[in-house]
Amino acid sequence: MSFSMVSCEDLIDQDPAQSIDAEGALTASKDNLKAAIVGIYSPLKATTNYGNRLITLPEALSDNGRATNHSGRLVTEARNARGSHFTHYANNFSAINRANLVLEAIPNMADPTVTDAEKTAWTGEVKFLRALYYFDLVRAYAYIPGAIVEAKNRGGVPIITKAITTKEGALTYKPTRASIDEVYDLIYADLTDAVDKLGNMTSTSRPNVASKQAAQALFSRVALYRKDWNKVIEMSSAVITARGATLLNTSNYLNAWSTAVNTESLFEVEFRNTNENIGVNESLQTTFTTLTIRGTRGSAVGFGDLVPTDPLLAALGVTPVRNAAGTITGATYSSDIRGRLFEAGGTGRSTVNIETTKFIGKNGTVNLDNVPVLRIAEMYLNRAEAYSELNNNSLALQDVNTLRVSRGLPAIDIAVVTGQDIKNEIMLQRRIEFAFEGHRFFDLKRKGLNIIKPAQPGVPTILFEDDVILPAIPTSETDGNPDFKQNFGY
Repeated sequence: MSFSMVSCEDLIDQDPAQSIDAEGALTASKDNLKAAIVGIYSPLKATTNYGNRLITLPEALSDNGRATNHSGRLVTEARNARGSHFTHYANNFSAINRANLVLEAIPNMADPTVTDAEKTAWTGEVKFLRALYYFDLVRAYAYIPGAIVEAKNRGGVPIITKAITTKEGALTYKPTRASIDEVYDLIYADLTDAVDKLGNMTSTSRPNVASKQAAQALFSRVALYRKDWNKVIEMSSAVITARGATLLNTSNYLNAWSTAVNTESLFEVEFRNTNENIGVNESLQTTFTTLTIRGTRGSAVGFGDLVPTDPLLAALGVTPVRNAAGTITGATYSSDIRGRLFEAGGTGRSTVNIETTKFIGKNGTVNLDNVPVLRIAEMYLNRAEAYSELNNNSLALQDVNTLRVSRGLPAIDIAVVTGQDIKNEIMLQRRIEFAFEGHRFFDLKRKGLNIIKPAQPGVPTILFEDDVILPAIPTSETDGNPDFKQNFGY
């Protein structure tokens, strides 16, 4: 199997690089064990994951992103063409196998310098990571609880909690797909353990490592997808109590997207070194904008392959300004500060579009950006949605208004809205708040909604019942394994 073999070269990946083989990991010293944990973070940076496609594809596959064809990338994804979809299956299972290897090593460590407290913290850290990898697998490659086309449901993904350490074991292992609920049960168990074992994030902590608040935030998101409303409220409330003060406002929102670490981040994928630069073809900066510096339009360094659709710009309060020839020369904005991260692109490409500058060399280097995965703003919207589903409209609107006011919008009066109005507002705020951060497709998918593609020639509405809502499982997993069911239509 493509994910199973752990080699001497790829078990870990850190700077400076260190390597240990599978047998060494099972009897690891403290240094080797810590290096192996670093290696579990590394696959998050891949272009299949948060380096690109887990951020870009949920925008391209939904109604948020429009392909410009500046480089030819993301054109078929924006058209929802069969086969143009998520591709992180093998990468995630490779990371899961690394996590399993470390989890097996921790209880058996003979290094006398290792304390029980260290073992506990490491276990929590690794279980947070395994939960994240499994969640990103099951939400992409399977239906989401409560939004399932039963006639096409082939289950979740394989559950593998024992490390595969030999080539022979990899070649002979033939898994089957667990049910969707079984995969969520595993994620719940891992996050329960992570919340229990991880320490709090302190003011000096970098959010590029697991913490209790990161585990609670991920738990909130997983529970939202599972429609476990009380768990959403429990986990979101815990994070808001600890970190609610870091919610940005109109005075510091833009600056937070210009610094290496976003103040709101609960967990980020860190790109620290220049050798981690994904480059001019597929980094998030070059994918989303042609600019190098905000407001400087004289040249085009990036491609700007995916730009916001007109309905998204309207929701953000961004109106393109055009000259007599119809070329975009700038934009006007509403009071919503979030729209200011969308501006006219560089003049060096064939067409000028309004582009997002959320990822624009925040670390001081072009195409080198830390990627926020979990932010405090999400906790308010997750909790608002849970409250609204439990018909507690007053508390739901309180959370919505907290976010609206922080972003420069007026509060909504509970006396003039219905429960459905609040639900609609929550979905609207999720679309605006997380535009081009990799949420929109999954929000539509977990609601069982059709994808209305705005004014794209040859691209009809994508019905939720359509086969292309799910990607194909790699054929390397299905070939020679009659018990493994491919997704419907592939």
